[in-house]
Amino acid sequence: MLIVAYLFASSVSLEVAQFNILMVTKNIRAVTYVPPDYHKKLRQYMKRHNLTESAALVQMIKQFFDGEQPQLNSELRTEVEEIVQDQLKLLKGDIDLLKGQIALMQQLLDKKTSAESTRRAANSANNNHPRGLLRLTPKTEEELTRRLGVNTGNVAKEFDKGVEHFSHWSQQKDPSGIGWHRRGDGLYYPV
Repeated sequence: MLIVAYLFASSVSLEVAQFNILMVTKNIRAVTYVPPDYHKKLRQYMKRHNLTESAALVQMIKQFFDGEQPQLNSELRTEVEEIVQDQLKLLKGDIDLLKGQIALMQQLLDKKTSAESTRRAANSANNNHPRGLLRLTPKTEEELTRRLGVNTGNVAKEFDKGVEHFSHWSQQKDPSGIGWHRRGDGLYYPV
């Protein structure tokens, strides 16, 4: 900061007339004209950061060239920290909710997998019996419809799609997992 005081007096000698008071500093003095809009923004910045005009300009120059961020005053810092903490709590709550939903989905998936394994084991046990013990008799279309638990007409409709398709389809519908095929006599036989 440079303070210069000039005293002009006609009755005082030239040495005394120019009296300089200098404050020593390593900083360079810069004089400039600031457009009114930017001066208004400068004033807002000064207020927000509680700085003098000179300190605000120095801080802005440092930010521009060095990338330094202004130090937030303690009140503003506390407010920002509170907002961040609130947001963090909300995020933690959302994460906990998602974890709960994932755990519930995993339980449902485990139950479904367990039920399928039990069903496969039961079907496997039924399929391990010799075919001779099952003694399934040939069925009419109506009897097979009841056994497979389908609507009337579905058996003939699925049979028309091909022998292999019908065998696979009937095996999926049969309570014991047995596939069926139709012979020339119009009856359906276990495969």
